This record gives sequence, structure tokens and C-alpha cells, in this order.
Amino acid sequence: MFAVPGWSVSADSLKAEKAGSNSGAASGKKRKRPGRPRDEAVTADNVTQLYESVVEGKNPNAPKKDNSAKRQKKESATDDTQAKVNGDKKEKLAEAEQKQPGEGKKSKDKKDKKKKHDKRAADNEDDNPQAAPDTQEQQAAVIPAQLPPAPPKLTPLQAAMREKLVSARFRHLNETLYTKPSEESFSLFQDSPEMFDEYHEGFRRQVKVWPENPVDSFLQDIRGRGKIRQPFKGKPGGRPSSLAASPLPRTGGTCTIADLGCGDAALAQSLQTDKGKMRIDVKSYDLQSPHALVTKADIANLPLEEGSVNVAIFCLALMGTNWIDFIEEAFRILHWKGELWVAEIKSRFGPVRNKHAPVEHSVGNRKKVGKKGKGAGNGGDAVDPMDLAVEVDGVEDNRKATDVSAFVDALQKRGFVLNGERSEAVDLSNKMFVKMRFIKGATPTKGRAAKAPEPGRGKKPSFAPKVGDEEEAEVNESGILKPCVYKIR
Repeated sequence: MFAVPGWSVSADSLKAEKAGSNSGAASGKKRKRPGRPRDEAVTADNVTQLYESVVEGKNPNAPKKDNSAKRQKKESATDDTQAKVNGDKKEKLAEAEQKQPGEGKKSKDKKDKKKKHDKRAADNEDDNPQAAPDTQEQQAAVIPAQLPPAPPKLTPLQAAMREKLVSARFRHLNETLYTKPSEESFSLFQDSPEMFDEYHEGFRRQVKVWPENPVDSFLQDIRGRGKIRQPFKGKPGGRPSSLAASPLPRTGGTCTIADLGCGDAALAQSLQTDKGKMRIDVKSYDLQSPHALVTKADIANLPLEEGSVNVAIFCLALMGTNWIDFIEEAFRILHWKGELWVAEIKSRFGPVRNKHAPVEHSVGNRKKVGKKGKGAGNGGDAVDPMDLAVEVDGVEDNRKATDVSAFVDALQKRGFVLNGERSEAVDLSNKMFVKMRFIKGATPTKGRAAKAPEPGRGKKPSFAPKVGDEEEAEVNESGILKPCVYKIR
């Protein structure tokens, strides 16, 4: 101890502490929760008892309640009810046996048969362990398959990027179809059928922007002319005043329409409800078949008999470099006086030049400008008569209008003539498209259907061929329709 001034305590009365002495703990107060001592080991036998006593606070030494009296009452009550039910059943059975003694035997026989059948089924299940999996498979087949999860929603940025990718894919495929023959395009879509869906997904997006879809005007013509009845043969009557007032051409009372290059068959789908009333049969053909209405075929070689079609339609379908083969195939399948409807983009039509003609802006085709006062008129550039007619005579300026004369001439050589007046047969009212209607009404002078001249009836040989004939042989007819080629971005 330490010393404090003015206060001192002697250390004699203090006792030394002994190590390991627990006498103070033993003589302390009792625990509030009497139970097991702390040194009792926990085993599998006493774990439940210890949990109830320590955690739940139950007293394991308390006497259990006697519920035997309640159980006896319940059992006696159930026995009484069963006895009543059994007594009622016995009385009913006795009455039934008295009335119809044969029916009781039949019911017993049925019960015995059911028991035997159940035993046989159990034996078969023991012998055939594969029966259980079969039943499981049947139950699994009954449960309908889960639907695939819905695609996640795209953010505005992702949607815009997807739109650009779809448009770029469409432009690439569209240019491929315009710059290749149909045979190569057909094999391309056979190797990769998904490309057909990708192309038409982009095509449908383009149609939404157009001011008018040519398919809609063709549908209007079919519905309008399909209701007009054909005049009886031999009955006198004037010719219809317009093409819209004339009936559709028919064979045996039915008008067969071939939609060549139909895409997803919008024409056939729209006429499904009306074709029975108007007696119309629509046949659709394209490079791939997205559904049952479309037949997969190359439209340059169709699986149709000669003269089996009344109306052939090319709605933005003259896409291959061999589009003239499409025209010749249409002539083959069309009935005599059958109609050919064509809708194309205006920008595809342009002036046609000879194969070996020089390019207008080439150096060799430029003419020298004459000096002043010395034959300036002779050395100057030749003036186009169309320019003179517009600027001097005041004729309507159609220099920038779509010129389809070369296209009409090419079809005329293959047996197609304009159906009616030119102003009615060629529709240039739309800003983007031109629609033309022809009729199979002439003998082809060129192409597959042209017949060779008979011996002795040909033209007389001449030493100096005409200039016009020479120019006709030099014209590149495949260049009449320009392909749709896009700028590289």
C-alpha cells in the first residue's frame, strides 16, 4: 500500500489471496433459471430437451396433460357414424337384392373384374419399367411449351442504329439484284433464304415513305374491271370508251393473273376475300417463298403452260440484267389478247445510245468553236431540234420528262402493243413511278418467240443495207432500263 499524508491504514488485517479458490462462487446466490449445470455435455439424445428448456423456456419436469378422454369421445362418435352408414348401406343392398336379385351378382362380378384388371396392370408395371417414363413423356407432351422471352426494348440510339443497318442492308441487296442476272440471284437466295426476309424488311420501310404504292392502283383496277361483265359473243355493241370501263380478259369465265416478282404477295393477300365473287385466280412467283401464296421460281423460266394466263403483272420487278427474258417469258404464258401491266421507277428510263457511239462529254466528241466572221455557223455545235421547238415555236417543254419510247419499241418487237391510246396506256401522273399497259396482239420480230422467215419468202438481198436497220442492230436493249445503283457513303 502507499502512504497518504494524514491517513494511514495498517496492512496487518489484509489476507493474501489464494490461487484457484472457488469457495466464494459456491457460497453465492442461486441462478434465476434452475436447470442443467454448465458443464453438462450436449448430445443427440438431449439436444431437443435442452432446446425446449433453454430457448423455449419449457419445464421438462412438468406433468403432461391427459388427452385420452377427448380421444375416446372422438373415436366413439366416429364409430357410431360409421355404424349408421354401414347399416343404411346394408338395408339398401338388401332391398335391391330383393327387387332384382340378378343385379347384385352383376355388380359383384364387375368388382371382381376390376380387381383382376388392377392386379394385371400392377404386374405389367413391375415387368415393364419403361411404362413409367412413357407416361411422363405423355404428360410432358400435354404441357404446352413455354413461349420464348420477349426481345428487350431498344433505346432510341440503338433503334436509330438498327434502322441505318436495315436500310444499308436493303440498298446492298437491291443493287445486287439490279446488277446481276436472275439466275444468279435465284441461286443466291437458295443458299441464304434469310436474305429474302432482310431485303423485304427494308423494302417495306421504303414503301412507307412513297406517296403512292403501284400495287394499290393495280388492285383498284382489278376490283373495278372485275365487276364488269363480258358482252356476249355475236351481240352488237360498241367498244368501251376507256380501258377502265372494259372487263378483264377471261378464259372459261375465270381471269388468271400472274404476279411476277410479287415479294410478299400483297396483291394475292388483298384479293383473297373477293376472288371467289369476281372469279379471279392469282398466281404469285418470286425468288423465295415466304408463305403458301408464293411459288418459288425464276420469273425468266416459269412453271406455267403456254397461253395459260390472262393478265401478267410486273410491279417493280424488272430487276435483273436479263429483264428482256422476263418480257419474252410473259409473252409465252399469256393468252392471245392477254394484258401486260408494268410499273417501274421513272429514273430508270433514259435516252438509249448505240453500243459504239461516243460518250457525249468525251474529248473526241467535242466540236471546235468557229472563229468570229469565218464560218461560225458551220463550225458551231449542232442545235437540237427539240430545243428549237420549245424556245422558238413555244411547244410544251417535255425535255426533262420521262421518255419511255425506247421501252415501248423494245416490247413492240416482242409482240406487245399499247392497250388503247398512248395517253391512256402510259400513265406518267405519279412523281416516282410510270405505269404502262400492253396487250399481246402482234407477231414478235425479235426474241425467242420470233419465227425465222420461210425459205423463198425473205427479204431480197441488197448490196447497200439501210442505215436504220444498222442502227437497230447496234442498240443495246438491256440498257433501256438503268439499274438502281447507290452512292457510296
